[in-house]
Amino acid sequence: MAKRKSAGAAAISLLACLTLEAAANPAHATGDTEITVATCDLYYTITPGNAVPCGGDVLDALFTGLIEYVPGTSRSRYGVAKSITTKDNRRFRVTLRKGWKFHDGTPVRARNFVEAWNLAANGGKAMNAFLFEEIKGYGKRRMSGLKVTGDHTFTIELTKPFGPFLKKLGHVAFSPLPDSVLKSPASLTRKPIGNGPFRVVKWSPGGEYVVERFDGYAGTAKPYVSKITYRTYRNDEAAYRDLLAGDLDFLGTIPYSKGAGYKKELDGRVIARPGNVITGIGIPRKIAANYDVRWAISMAIDREGIAKRLWKGMRVPARSWVPPIAEGARRESCGLACTYDPARARRVLSQVKGFKLPASIPLYYNADGGHRAWVTEVAASINRTFGGRLKVVPKAKPTVSAFTKAASAGKLNGMLQMGWQLDFPHIQNVLGPMYSTGGSYNYTNFRNKRFDALLKTADRQVSPSLALKYYMRAETIIAHDLPFIPLWFTQDTAGYSSRVTAAKLTPFGWLDPVSVKAD
Repeated sequence: MAKRKSAGAAAISLLACLTLEAAANPAHATGDTEITVATCDLYYTITPGNAVPCGGDVLDALFTGLIEYVPGTSRSRYGVAKSITTKDNRRFRVTLRKGWKFHDGTPVRARNFVEAWNLAANGGKAMNAFLFEEIKGYGKRRMSGLKVTGDHTFTIELTKPFGPFLKKLGHVAFSPLPDSVLKSPASLTRKPIGNGPFRVVKWSPGGEYVVERFDGYAGTAKPYVSKITYRTYRNDEAAYRDLLAGDLDFLGTIPYSKGAGYKKELDGRVIARPGNVITGIGIPRKIAANYDVRWAISMAIDREGIAKRLWKGMRVPARSWVPPIAEGARRESCGLACTYDPARARRVLSQVKGFKLPASIPLYYNADGGHRAWVTEVAASINRTFGGRLKVVPKAKPTVSAFTKAASAGKLNGMLQMGWQLDFPHIQNVLGPMYSTGGSYNYTNFRNKRFDALLKTADRQVSPSLALKYYMRAETIIAHDLPFIPLWFTQDTAGYSSRVTAAKLTPFGWLDPVSVKAD
């Protein structure tokens, strides 16, 4: 291991400044428009370190980090940061904008970020702790890679170069916390104090969260509405009924049971786009070592037909390995392999030589994850295509814990249902965890030295555009090997009331609170 170099400001040669999109500068909203937004029932205490889809949307209104995502896109722009510079993608110098305040009137300083990140990482114990894993000292109470160098400057040192690190910083887990919360972290769960475009008026976990526009907000993108009530619903069906009745203004998840009828019922007031989750089938090499077998299996699956039957079109057939919302995603990188073509699939399988097909191949899934229906449909599509020459048999593990434990230990002697949800909107967040040697979700045990080398080369590139070229080349290697068969991307499908005149989603599928307009 190379000797550790100082992360101090004097040791960092600032040769390159990472380019982030400049923020727009809209005028302050002056109206008193109030809206009601549905959120889901909590299954974890809401803090930035534990922000999950249920409640994370509320925190998104309360906090602004070093960077923020441009509403409706995965592009980044500076938030609290004035600049973030590096020459090697391992050591970063952060300079904050001055004049930024928390909702309690106290200033946002460098220490408020550093101490908040240490609290969120929580020695590796918090829900979102893994987001900090590249920082030197991760897993300990305090990360040695974070150094305060002034009131408005601090440095970040990673264990190795990792170019997409800045892309992560738009996640609410990287928010700053005021001194009062740092002294008493428990107060964060009673009534959070943030630095974002809205401040808390009422905080009732499991009930309602009411936030109002913070007129002292230093961000460049100002809210249009004056107040948002986030109302907790235990199921989307009840929320949808309230939306139709005019008692709710925004619902981020239209129930699958509504099928295509929701568009007519809502008179076109919908947002529909591919989401940040990919679902597919992992094929360990020991199960189907021949590429043509994996190719034939992929072409035997009727992705579009299954999606229409099970999800009424609310999932999108996947023809690449990276959700479209991610930076660097390509829509057709899978090509013919992800096209339903039973005749070609049979022809390819019939030409396979030097590989003896097993009598049957198990397709494992966890029974508690709602996968049974689609796994059964996929197996039926494959079996129907090959007429029994290759037979796939669904086989369940009782829980996700049992499935994950067996899959990570390589004890599942068959194909695997697999899914990946983006932690941050970038191609690396799929390629690294799922396919790199030692990747946290590499359950197929895929190994490719050239792939690993391309990822490392991409991670070192200070130029984001050049880095993407290397990441895409790495994805092409996946296309030529097929350790994972893409099936579907989830689709973010939101609906809004007639009062709402504009709304956009974050990369995580939440309503962007700054983008929403209403009469």
